[in-house]
Amino acid sequence: MPPSSIHVQLGTPETIQTHEESLFRLYYDAFSKPPHVWPEHVEAEFRQGLSRLARDATLGIVTAVAANEPIGFAYGHTLRPDTRWWYGFITPVPEEVTTEQEGRTFALIDFVVAEAWRGHGIGRRLHDTLLTSRPEARATLAVEPVAHEARAIYEHWGWRVVGRLRGPATDFAPEFDIMVRDLPLDGH
Repeated sequence: MPPSSIHVQLGTPETIQTHEESLFRLYYDAFSKPPHVWPEHVEAEFRQGLSRLARDATLGIVTAVAANEPIGFAYGHTLRPDTRWWYGFITPVPEEVTTEQEGRTFALIDFVVAEAWRGHGIGRRLHDTLLTSRPEARATLAVEPVAHEARAIYEHWGWRVVGRLRGPATDFAPEFDIMVRDLPLDGH
């Protein structure tokens, strides 16, 4: 199937409910292989996180669908002023970066394209469709330091690392590089 037959579309909370199993399968396939480590509790956390996100009024979700089956997705939500997103940096990060204001930052939580579909521009379509739909002034995401390929793609798309933080011991990975980019995309 040619990449032009892929439908990339913004979704709603119902998208999560309708495609929960497919989203989990894509997530598992992407994050259960090196360089990632798959702790036992991740499946339950993923499903709980999806359920919470489906109830969040600031949800942003986009899917890529081929032959009625999701082959990629990206989603997130707006950070609240009391967010803990910016806590735990290993080295100091300027307050103008970490001080959150109502409606300032969209957090891109998960972003996956099925391995067989990578390299066809689908990830870029998902990324741009989601971020151009957002009203926030900036976006942020967390990437594992060992995920060199993902980080290089994000940097190519205009993201910059603002610092590394240490997550809680129960987190998916012990450390994350926190990246930020301005919105709107302004020509990508």
